[in-house]
Amino acid sequence: MRNLNKRKRFGFFSKVFFLLFFIGSCTFAYMSYEAWNFLYTPADKNAEAFPVEIIQGSSLVSISNNLQEQGLITNSYKFQIYAHIMQKAERLQAGTFLLSPAWSPQKILDELLSGNVILHKVIIREGLPWWTVAELLEREGFCTAKDFKDVIHDKKFLEENNIPFDSAEGFLYPDTYLLCKPKKMDQKNAVTVASRLVDTFWEKTQPLWTDGKIPAPEDLEEIIIMASIIERETRTEPERPKVAGVYYNRLKINMILQADPTIIYGLGKNFKGPLLRSHLQDSTNIYNTYKYAGLPPGPICSPSLSAIEAALNPEEHGYYYFVAQGIGAGHVFSTNLKDHNKAVSEYRKNLRQKQN
Repeated sequence: MRNLNKRKRFGFFSKVFFLLFFIGSCTFAYMSYEAWNFLYTPADKNAEAFPVEIIQGSSLVSISNNLQEQGLITNSYKFQIYAHIMQKAERLQAGTFLLSPAWSPQKILDELLSGNVILHKVIIREGLPWWTVAELLEREGFCTAKDFKDVIHDKKFLEENNIPFDSAEGFLYPDTYLLCKPKKMDQKNAVTVASRLVDTFWEKTQPLWTDGKIPAPEDLEEIIIMASIIERETRTEPERPKVAGVYYNRLKINMILQADPTIIYGLGKNFKGPLLRSHLQDSTNIYNTYKYAGLPPGPICSPSLSAIEAALNPEEHGYYYFVAQGIGAGHVFSTNLKDHNKAVSEYRKNLRQKQN
């Protein structure tokens, strides 16, 4: 009887075991199928790709929910589990990505890990004042002009970036940039863009500094201010060291610089020209180098590398004057006022002939 009971209990547990095993196997098979089906089945195989923004600092949960809401994946929770299993949950990149519902969740996750964000080109030309750069960035959709203005005048931002002026004018390096375009423009975007421009300035100019060390603030001020004036005075790169030599010659004998571009900068973004005699006599314009000796209080644009090199290596000569030969041409340099006045008369004569 006892053995019979044992056999009955053994038979019962065996049945339970096999039942549980069967249920477990079926569950595992079902879950495996669901997992495979989710990973390799796109949400909509006929859909087109579109830009999707992943905000900096977003959690896996918010990213997954965002993907599901936009129809890129069918199940946010499964996507989170997959990312954790693959140990990729903490490695998702921020930025704007081109994603498609026709892709499998596996490919979408790979794209978010790759960092292949959509980048947009923006060209910052040499010689632009900060307000023109700000307007360009707003027009292209990277940040608002106001936010950019606030950032480049922020004392903390300037200190962190070793800028010795009250704005980042002169340090917004002119170049062609590839940047992420945000879904919503805010000050955070302005900080990102401004930092990129300033970082590029330090990267490009680093080979110019002695032993790679940034010059002392007072020396850096002189270099960048002078480079910005040179940038605005001539677009002909070979003559930039000669122009630099003229201005340094004037500074040595305490002669006023008389640089028209500094006056124009001081008149601000609403000035449309032409430059009048009243402008030259305006003592309220602190950038008026016809009224105030020495360099102006700050840079008047962001100079190119060649202008900075010219400021660092001015040509040694005896010239104190220069005037344009004509529109789009180089300059005539003079050692004395008499010869300079003759060159100015010739320039005006050429100008009248071209206008007639």
